[in-house]
Amino acid sequence: MKKRTLALLLACSLCLSLAACGKKDPDPTGNVENSPEQSQDQPTTPAEPATVQEKLAAAASMSNEELYAKAQEEINAGAQLDFYSTTSFAEKAAANFMADYPALDGKVIYAEIDDGETYSKLSSIIGSGVKNSADMGLTQNGADLKTYLLDEGKAYSYFPDSMKSVVPEQYQSPAVVTFINSLFIYNNKTGSINFNNVWQLTEAEWKDKVFFKDPTNETVNINFLIQLTSPEWTERMEKAYEAQYGKAWEAGEYESASYEWIDKFLKNVNYTYTSASKMATGIASGAGGNLGLFVFSKLRKVDEADRGNLTVRQFEEPIEGFAGFMYSIYATVFSDTDCPYTCALFINYLLDEAGFAGPKSWNSSQGYYSPNTSIEKPNDIEDEAYSYWAECLVVEDQEFIYDNYAKVYEFISVRVGG
Repeated sequence: MKKRTLALLLACSLCLSLAACGKKDPDPTGNVENSPEQSQDQPTTPAEPATVQEKLAAAASMSNEELYAKAQEEINAGAQLDFYSTTSFAEKAAANFMADYPALDGKVIYAEIDDGETYSKLSSIIGSGVKNSADMGLTQNGADLKTYLLDEGKAYSYFPDSMKSVVPEQYQSPAVVTFINSLFIYNNKTGSINFNNVWQLTEAEWKDKVFFKDPTNETVNINFLIQLTSPEWTERMEKAYEAQYGKAWEAGEYESASYEWIDKFLKNVNYTYTSASKMATGIASGAGGNLGLFVFSKLRKVDEADRGNLTVRQFEEPIEGFAGFMYSIYATVFSDTDCPYTCALFINYLLDEAGFAGPKSWNSSQGYYSPNTSIEKPNDIEDEAYSYWAECLVVEDQEFIYDNYAKVYEFISVRVGG
């Protein structure tokens, strides 16, 4: 009898346990968020991005309309977008941006910064706690950008998802908003020059007749020479050497053909001009036959009366080796900005045709090229598309320059003016 009673009690206990498994009691604390029924029926809303990085990550997938709404919230809260740029065309792009987004009028402030002081100045400004000092930058010299801002957490990369299909991946992090080129340009007053191979510039006849800004004082110039020592360009320099002299380049006192060219070229260079603008105007008004390697867009600085004295040699006859070099302008957002969504919208604008090809903006001038492959140069400008220049110019590779800077800089620095 006792055994039957015990069995009955065990059976009742089992039934109660099964019933309990089928329905869980509410949280004894009364917290409905911990109730399974509540969490299934009312999923929790993702937290609003809090940090600058989180907001930029969210911004990448937003439409321009969504970003514009977010930007207005930032501006209404007292923010303004202060940005530094090494290219003056950015000022016009900012004006066009505010015209297209009128709620931001007067709230995008441009400040020009000299290449030589860019990263020392920005490093001291970012994180200083000074309100309305710097929110983003359009800067050159990717190796220093990486060293002084990106690696130090003072600046962040941002790139919109909507542009990934029209901008090559290597130009997305950090975002490249424009390319600028420097070309071999000469004074044609005494006729066409005999120059069709870069190795000619290492010969005695060009001593002091080829102008180039001191590379130890011009970062894009030093980066060009460093890039020239890469395996790809060393091979191309060997081919140019053989084309000029009818024999293969042979190793001797130089590590490679590129190192030999750099050494001999720098010994021939005339360092009279301290800026690309001065070089453009000086060569245009100077002696016939003088040749400069300088920023193509600076031709806009030359007086109309002298402009006809200048010829881009590559347009006249292709140059064996290379026709010049090309470097990037990078857009980054600074770590202490209080308007990351406004910065993201502005970068979207610069990458799109509306911003890059807006009135009197980059695409209206010679020497500027968008990484957006859907944007071409206007037909009424004496220029070619980016795809043309990419084949004949030494194009800056940020990672290669970063990895090889110290070694090649030391080689170059003792040869300037030699």
